[in-house]
Amino acid sequence: MPIDFSNAWKSGSKIINSAISLLPNIILAVVIFIFFLFVASMARSAVRRFSQRRQRRQSLGLLFGQLTHVTVSVFGFLVAFSVIAPSFHASDLIKMLGIGSVAIGFAFQNILQNFLAGILLLLQEPFRLGDWITITGFEGKVEDIQTRATVISTSDGQRIVIPNAVLFTNPVVVGLSTPKKEVADSARAVSA
Repeated sequence: MPIDFSNAWKSGSKIINSAISLLPNIILAVVIFIFFLFVASMARSAVRRFSQRRQRRQSLGLLFGQLTHVTVSVFGFLVAFSVIAPSFHASDLIKMLGIGSVAIGFAFQNILQNFLAGILLLLQEPFRLGDWITITGFEGKVEDIQTRATVISTSDGQRIVIPNAVLFTNPVVVGLSTPKKEVADSARAVSA
């Protein structure tokens, strides 16, 4: 009994023909998305410059710039995706996210906790870049305050990444811009 591959061949050729017919839309979508990424980078820089000129808080400029970049990038992705699939609507995506929001919330609980703590730290500014801090046995100079974590460098040159939720929920000692040991060593050198 011979095997009939005609139905499989018809289905395969139909899939290939539909993919070839979508190729111009895919190329256009990629161009649109790259354009939006470029616009997002320019918007991030502009928001950072504007925010830092208007306010003295450097960290808020970084936060607003990053939020602008993410917003423009997501919007660009949705526009590019609608070029490929014209029947796609943003409301469909919102419905799908509504169904899976509980699972997503549990899966990303720590990430969201660190992100929200980072936003609150950037808004409240209990310490700034260059401050010397001590937290849960770690001591160092604040090098970078990100939305997820804060990077400090110790006196022996190590870099420590501390999740922002730890910084937000534990006592932080904010001290001089140099460690006590360096201050004591420089005081001894001056007196000698």
